Amino acid sequence: MKSALLWVAQLALLSGLGACGKQVEHVLSIPTGWTRLDGVVDPLRQIRLKIALRQPNIDNLESKMTANGNYLPMDEIRELQAPAQKDVDDVLQWLSQNGLSGHVRNDFIHVRTTVAKAELLLQMKLSRFSFGGGEPVLRTTEYAVPDSIADAVSFIHPLANFMSGRHRVEAVSAPAASSSKAAADPKGLAWCAAGVAPSCLARLYNITYSPYDNNSPVIFGVAGFLEENANLKDLQQFLNTSAPSVANTGRTINVELVNGGANSQDLAKSGHEAALDVDYAVSVGFPAKVTYYAVGGRGVKLDDDGKPIPGEGDDNEPYLEFLEYLLAKPDGQLPHVLSLSYSDDELSVPRDYAKRVCSLFGLLTARGASVIFSSGDGGARGGRNSSCLTNDGTRRPVTMATFPPTCPWVTSVGAVTNSYEPPVGAGFSTGGFSQYFARPSWQDSAVKGYVEALGGHLSGLYDPSMRAIPDVAAVGTDFKVIAGGISHYLQGTSASAPVFASLIALIDDARMRAGKRPLGFLNRHLYSDEVKSVLQDITLGQSDSCIVNGTEPGGWPAAKGWDAITGLGVPKEFDRLLEVLFDVKQ
Repeated sequence: MKSALLWVAQLALLSGLGACGKQVEHVLSIPTGWTRLDGVVDPLRQIRLKIALRQPNIDNLESKMTANGNYLPMDEIRELQAPAQKDVDDVLQWLSQNGLSGHVRNDFIHVRTTVAKAELLLQMKLSRFSFGGGEPVLRTTEYAVPDSIADAVSFIHPLANFMSGRHRVEAVSAPAASSSKAAADPKGLAWCAAGVAPSCLARLYNITYSPYDNNSPVIFGVAGFLEENANLKDLQQFLNTSAPSVANTGRTINVELVNGGANSQDLAKSGHEAALDVDYAVSVGFPAKVTYYAVGGRGVKLDDDGKPIPGEGDDNEPYLEFLEYLLAKPDGQLPHVLSLSYSDDELSVPRDYAKRVCSLFGLLTARGASVIFSSGDGGARGGRNSSCLTNDGTRRPVTMATFPPTCPWVTSVGAVTNSYEPPVGAGFSTGGFSQYFARPSWQDSAVKGYVEALGGHLSGLYDPSMRAIPDVAAVGTDFKVIAGGISHYLQGTSASAPVFASLIALIDDARMRAGKRPLGFLNRHLYSDEVKSVLQDITLGQSDSCIVNGTEPGGWPAAKGWDAITGLGVPKEFDRLLEVLFDVKQ
């Protein structure tokens, strides 16, 4: 009874103060896989909101990087990220007038409140939603703010964020070794017939790099989300059996816990994705020093004073807190290479949220990090279960790309199959065209040629003027890992990304030992004639198709030059890639 009276009193206090004028976000169609659950949300339940403020200077990022050799000092990073002080003051005043307080952190104002207050303040109705039968989260399909602060607020997170928060790498049967093809195997790829392992990759890409000592200056970051635990015993077992020369050095991983993350060492909780990422980052990227970032996003949240927040709605989103954590690091602790294997169908991600996260990745590259993403495992469908329909209310059929791979600041990696020469684009390799990000100039020539070569194929199902993915590819099938003490075989662009990231880590190792800067932002270099000349163009294969009006119009075909299944291609010889990128001036 006391709680009910308190709620009524709170509503009376806020009455008339939360009047709203401008809609900030409106989700017309809930993305595929999400279900609104029945039941009333407790009005006194605690929630935490992040008000994203407008960044008036962020559009200057690219021009500043171009003028400064792709690197920016911390004072310029802060200037680009900073909101206008008037916007900060206006939003804080609005909160104060409504009996709330906010904590300013960079370009966000953090607010802790109740469901009842938030609903009245933003003229919305919060409901419980579940993705695929998973843990429910609190979301709404629309909310608004007063006209007086409408221009100051980009979005309020996570109110209308329907990212799935799920990723599962695909397990496959152990490949059957075949010695009959060895005679017609010019690269010696019979080594890979029984599955991909570090020795196979060394032969496949002719990785012979061997520095004079193992004390690498390179920090190679691997991000893990949603309880993907990297088990140290599993890693040691993998190195002992598949990379004994690395095992003999005693090399392991450093682990950093981010945003309430954990990294359980219970073998029963070993993550397949985590095993795939760290097994190949450590073995192929050696001697780079691998840090595994175990990022939270579900479960108990901590307030700004470090104390748990009881009853707060879950948040599947992995990126904002993680990127803020990285950007707060001093230069000597920031990863030089960052490999990530998590993405969502682009249209399931709110546009303004996607742009903010993309700008944070851009700021990370401006500090010298190369950010490398797997492109996804649904072919032209984006994610495996995409409906290939827009969520703007029209339900128009489209091919689907994934975010963050569509962000121009990150390098998106597709996959080819573990087969003999010539390589074939993997059907699951996600590619296509963004609906949020315009095509950057460095991609113009390569992508225009592909669109012309398509000859109208998939016309009307994509916008050819937008950012296209993937950028490059690497082998992505039949990868052997150890998880839970047992051998497994996995496939996906989640395998391709850490392999390509490992090659970049080795190149950074050579550069930094020679007194050069790490490569940082990669894409402008990858699309240069010099780099394209040392990549193997893939012209075989087609990605999995969307289903449009009950039919399959086909996926993205591999083609001469850049294509939307394998990008610019795969490395021919690592030494040649090293030679070209070693000489890049930053």
